[in-house]
Amino acid sequence: MAGVLQFLIESVSAFYIGHSLMGTTVPGMMQGLLEEPVEMQILNGAPLEWQWKEAHHAQGVNGRKWLPGHAVEALVITERVPLAPAMEYHDSLGYAAKWVELARQSNPRVKPYLYQTWDYIEPGSTRAWRDRIMADLPQWQAIADHVNRDLPEGAEPMRLVPVGLGMVRLHDAAEAGKVPGATSIRDFFLDDIHPTEKGGCYYIAMINYATLTGKSPVGLTNRIPGGGGPYPQVPQEQAAVLQELAWQVVQEFGAD
Repeated sequence: MAGVLQFLIESVSAFYIGHSLMGTTVPGMMQGLLEEPVEMQILNGAPLEWQWKEAHHAQGVNGRKWLPGHAVEALVITERVPLAPAMEYHDSLGYAAKWVELARQSNPRVKPYLYQTWDYIEPGSTRAWRDRIMADLPQWQAIADHVNRDLPEGAEPMRLVPVGLGMVRLHDAAEAGKVPGATSIRDFFLDDIHPTEKGGCYYIAMINYATLTGKSPVGLTNRIPGGGGPYPQVPQEQAAVLQELAWQVVQEFGAD
């Protein structure tokens, strides 16, 4: 038991449950940044309900079977978007709680996180997309608040990984000409919703790193190591700005 507790104190291991707005890339980047084991269950397009019921079809491991036998320090889950219909028809509150309860079976002090995302970028101005992220924030917080009701003694509360808020910050910085190599938030997306690996996922990984560790990502590598070789290198000047933006968002959100 002492060995397990010492491991949990000295390292950060994580389990990610999500869809294509997380993909295998973000957990893979986190493993490279943390230099600790990171596992994942990825089921594209799935709300938390389907993640629970169809875990055996996911990429990575079956979290329903894997989590009870593996103590992880951090559990990071996300919900499908658009968020409002997912909450209405797929019991986001209930299934978020189920996943956290499952992780607590192997580590009662697991730190649960809700990975806040974004919606589709519509043609034309990106302002509506930006504002919709802000409008959806209370719904994301409502999921965390539900999980945090009647916390068991000694249990960690669920916190948000403010990736959506990070996208708002990046949107504004790019529009203001403050991000080298970018003039629009669209420069960080492959299409109308999926982030690029080179810049978008890198930025998301910086936000995750700052949230899970409480440490600044400023100064981290601009070429994250991966299991099949390093991820695409982000230009140094751009990486430095993304690191700063990520740290600002996490600090400001955590201070609220």
